[in-house]
Order: sequence, then structure tokens, then C-alpha cells
Amino acid sequence: MIELLTVVAIIATISALVAANYHQGGKQAALEMEINKLAQNARRAQEWALAAHEVGGVSRPGYGIYCDSSSPGSYILYAKKSGSTSTRYEAGDVVMETVALDKNVEIASCSPDHASVNFAPPDPTTIMNSGGATFDTAEIELRIKNTAITHKTVMNRAGLIYVDVK
Repeated sequence: MIELLTVVAIIATISALVAANYHQGGKQAALEMEINKLAQNARRAQEWALAAHEVGGVSRPGYGIYCDSSSPGSYILYAKKSGSTSTRYEAGDVVMETVALDKNVEIASCSPDHASVNFAPPDPTTIMNSGGATFDTAEIELRIKNTAITHKTVMNRAGLIYVDVK
């Protein structure tokens, strides 16, 4: 009888550990999916510039991704308004898509904050800026809410886009 109680106790302990880690594993999977989707969306904006994608029958002077850490639940894919010479996201640009993150994932940081990564056709030239200042790289870091578990997407002036997993 004691052996049976010991086996039941061991099985109950293992089950409790598995159940606790299963929930965290789902959040980790959501983070990995969202960070890869972010990199894919940045590449999609880059491809729009390469293909001179038309929006409303008009070829645009640039396409990009905009991150604002004060809106931790989403980021924006945009097309520059016709005739614009600005290389950052601004009023009047066409919002191609507002991408909502999974409920368990949020933007931890944008470096630089209020970062616009703009791809200008035909090369595409990659320009990262915030508030008029330009930068060599931009990083968007996502995290599982209420944890320190993060992953980031890095973009640079050469047009390289990659995921950096800590």
C-alpha cells in the first residue's frame, strides 16, 4: 500500500510540473511566432519597395515598418504618401496593415524609439530614423508579458533583417 501511495505521489508531482511548464511553453511559442512574423513583415515592406508595389494605382516613394513602444500591442506597415520626401512614418501615409501582437506578447522596446524603417525604391535604400535623426540599425524587441523573456528583430542600413534570440 505504501508503494502505491508513493507512485501516486510521484505521478501527481510530475503532472503538476508538466502542467505548469505547458502554459509557459505556449507563451514561448507565441513569442517565437510573433518575432518571426515581425521579421517577415519587415521583409514584406522591403519587397514592396523592390517591386515598386502600387497602392491605389500609384507607385509609392517608400514602404516601411513603424514601431512605437507606447503602443506595445501592435506595429504598423505603411506606404509613403505620393510625393513625400520624408523617410519616416507620418500623418498622411497609407497604413497597409496594423499588425496586432498575440495577447501574451508585447513590444518591450524600439531602438530608436518611434522607429521608422523605410525602404525606398528602386534599390531599395534602407533608412532607419526617429524624429529626423538617422541610425545604422533599428531593433524591435518583443517579450512575453510580465516576464523578462525577450527576442528581437534587427534591421540595418544594408537591408539585412534578422531575428536575434537571447
